[in-house]
Amino acid sequence: MTLTNALFNSARPKTLLVSIAVISLGQILAWHDLALGQFARNLDINIALFCLICCCFLQISVNLANDYFDEKAGIDGPVRLGPIRASHTGVLSRQHLLIALFSSSLIAIATGLYLIAQGGWLFFFLGLLSLAGVYSYSGGKRPLASNALGEISVFLFFGWLAVIASYYLQTTQFEWALLFPASEIGLLVAAIMLVNNIRDIPTDSIAGKKTLAVHLGRFKSRVLYTVLLLLPFIIIPFNPYFPWLNTALLPLHLFMCWLINKRTGQQLNQQLGQTSLLVLLWAIGYYCSFLMSPTFL
Repeated sequence: MTLTNALFNSARPKTLLVSIAVISLGQILAWHDLALGQFARNLDINIALFCLICCCFLQISVNLANDYFDEKAGIDGPVRLGPIRASHTGVLSRQHLLIALFSSSLIAIATGLYLIAQGGWLFFFLGLLSLAGVYSYSGGKRPLASNALGEISVFLFFGWLAVIASYYLQTTQFEWALLFPASEIGLLVAAIMLVNNIRDIPTDSIAGKKTLAVHLGRFKSRVLYTVLLLLPFIIIPFNPYFPWLNTALLPLHLFMCWLINKRTGQQLNQQLGQTSLLVLLWAIGYYCSFLMSPTFL
């Protein structure tokens, strides 16, 4: 494995489906409301692109920071059940990870400056909060990931913050109705994190990493995964945007709830990737629901 390949793998590009999905949902909701003439603006492609780049590089920074701090703390070892980290192959040193982390954070900051110029000083503070989240997730004296706060953190960041902030940048307005779609997709992103932590229960327990899955144990964690995958369907009837086509995803979600009880160890890597696809499908469902609504036909 070359250094370039190792850095690429450490960024975990497959996980970026999450950033793509949540930013897309924010833009889809903005496009819907702008198309209905609620705001005297048009969808700005530059804003959409910068939102996506910023979110992706913040996520890459989280991934790199997680590798760096876990490696430093000795949390992951040769018995790791997830994809082998490049730092364990000897190709990447901690210094390499630190440089990559600094570089990805700089790109996120650079694109964030454009978003601050568009959205005002509120986005300066949101940017600081996001950067603090990057480093406090795995680093510091009380890392969020090691204190059963990983799932709620990704729910708030990839659900409420990413969706609502990207919508606001397009419309300059906040709508309470946004909490419904933002919560739906946030629950699904939290389910991804939970699968990751269920898989890592054996190694995290040994290392003293107290994730939510470690606290709950395998059985209760699988029950919680089921709840996270089904709650969005309970929200739909109360959602003013009413993404009716998303109800067609229910059989797929039920199938994934069944699979989580059948898979163990490295098999959960498949569950992880497939749950990520559910997040993307949820955003696509909104777009298709809007396209097929009487207003747009």
